[in-house]
Amino acid sequence: MSEIEQIIDECGEVRRLGSLMPPAGFVSAFNTFESEKPLWDDNDIRKVLSKNLPTCRDIFGPEWVHDQKSHGSCNGYAGAGALQAARWMRGIRDKLKLSGAYLYSKINGGADNGSALEDGLRAVQQYGIAPADLVTWDMIYPREQPKTANEEAAKHKGFKCYAVQTKQGFRTAVAAGFPVIVAVHAGANFQRPNSAGIVKADNGRGNHAVFVLGAKIINGTECYDLQNSWNTRFGTDGRVYATWDSFEQTFGNHTVYAVASTDDAGVDR
Repeated sequence: MSEIEQIIDECGEVRRLGSLMPPAGFVSAFNTFESEKPLWDDNDIRKVLSKNLPTCRDIFGPEWVHDQKSHGSCNGYAGAGALQAARWMRGIRDKLKLSGAYLYSKINGGADNGSALEDGLRAVQQYGIAPADLVTWDMIYPREQPKTANEEAAKHKGFKCYAVQTKQGFRTAVAAGFPVIVAVHAGANFQRPNSAGIVKADNGRGNHAVFVLGAKIINGTECYDLQNSWNTRFGTDGRVYATWDSFEQTFGNHTVYAVASTDDAGVDR
């Protein structure tokens, strides 16, 4: 294995932090959110968030939270979680849990070396994601997976997503209900939410992929509902709130992605 970062989480689990920065000069293959969607102003965003609309934890129970165990497969799980959410937002309410290990197997190059966020999104479009009960957390290489995995994955694809370039684009996407994949820096603060369930930012380039669905105004601050892939012992049933501080420093290193829809076989658009 390559020497990507790892930490011991609050429960004593080894967590490999596999979110890699894209290469120098990287340009996303996806259209930008800012060029495709109208950006909301601060008043519009605050007005929507003040309504306390359902967020990730309100819509999906603890059973939706994944555990990547000791693999550097966070990007796969962020993509799987975002696609699960996109299916639900589109009206597909079967509560199918998708496999982060399968998605990671398509982007890890045959070794547990981590991956860049866009690699995961391109793979979602190309291959889809197999169900989690078919490809379990430990099957991070294709040779370990059932022969039916690719066929089942092709039934669940993401066909539209956007690269988010600005803070206002990120805030608009979240307020508008898009699942958004981001990189955070996972250190001590990331594991220690305060009494309101909010984590402080850790200093670093961004080493861990998660996804955000929804936000709330908590004590006057815009807080984003973040789903992790470290089991339900993390935060509150696997989720924490994070402020913009947790994304500001990683935003310049990693492209952020808003997932717009899904392409499920046999489901009318």
